[in-house]
Order: sequence, then C-alpha cells, then structure tokens
Amino acid sequence: MLKKIKEKYHAHKLHRAQKKEARQQYRHALLNAYSAFDEAVISWEAPEYVVHERGIVWKIVMLLLVIVTAGLSLYYDSWTFALVIVIFAIVHTLVHLEHPRNVQIKISEIGIKVGFRKYSYSKIKAFWMIYEPPFVQTLNLRVEGDFVGEITIQLAGQNPSEIREYLISKIPEMDGKSESLSDVFVRLFKI
Repeated sequence: MLKKIKEKYHAHKLHRAQKKEARQQYRHALLNAYSAFDEAVISWEAPEYVVHERGIVWKIVMLLLVIVTAGLSLYYDSWTFALVIVIFAIVHTLVHLEHPRNVQIKISEIGIKVGFRKYSYSKIKAFWMIYEPPFVQTLNLRVEGDFVGEITIQLAGQNPSEIREYLISKIPEMDGKSESLSDVFVRLFKI
C-alpha cells in the first residue's frame, strides 16, 4: 500500500515537472519568436541601468547613516521606522550585488523593443532625450497603459540625433524635459 502511494506521488511529481518544463519552453519560444519588432531600423545593446561607482568611503558613510537613523528611531520609540530603514538598506545592498544585464534595444517601423518588452508607437505617448555626456545619455518614453508610465533607455554611445530624427517622424517629442529631481538625487548620491 505504501509502495503504491510512493509510486503515485513520484509519478505525479514527474508529471508536474514535465508540465512545468513544457510551459517554460513555450514561454521561451514565445519570447524569442521573430516579429516585426525585430526588423530594426536602429539597434544597440545597453545596460538596464547605470551602475554608480561606490568607493569604501561611500559605503562607510551609508552604513553610519543607516545605523544612526535606526538608532535614533529606536530612541524615539519608532521601531517600525527603524525596521523599515534596516530592511531598505539590506534590500538595496542585495539588489545592487548583481550587475545590470545588457538588453537589446531595437527601434523598428512599428515600435520599440527593449529586451523582451515591446512598445508599439500607438502605446507611446511621447519621447524625450537627455544627453549630457558623460553623466546622462538616455532616451525616455512616456507609455500609455503600462504600470510604469515612463521608461528610461540608456543610449550607450548611440548617436542621439539619429534616434531623434527617426522617432520624431513616429511619435511626438516632449520639449523642455530634463532629468527628474529623483534621478539627479540618485546620480549625485550614487544610490
């Protein structure tokens, strides 16, 4: 009796593993399927985000800041804020242990493909470029219907005027946009 139960359990486990593998293969095939987005007019490879070089001094200052902030929070009986500060510091450290992946950016006749994400021109409300080398070189998109309303794409040495000339014929450009205050803050403090 026990042997039959074990056999059924292992058969069920094997069946679930096979179904999971089939779903992963289907998803992989779906993500890698060739589409009109892959017929790029302009394409390049860029990191997902800019990595800020942080020295030992930066790490010591941030550690002291977390310790002092958490200590003061505990002193003023705000243990939840102290917990949030410590958890934020741990999550930030863990997230930044990995280097950003390089993603393929393709600008085609029907839209922009960033990695596996596809944005048709009908979903892109506007674009703007921030080009202040060597600090900031980005193409920014305002996207409709996406959870993230604005998408930042690193230019990684691409010619911004070539990209602008092509995109301006497809979607409107937002004039006067500059780097957001939060982006400046992140860049200056290397967060």
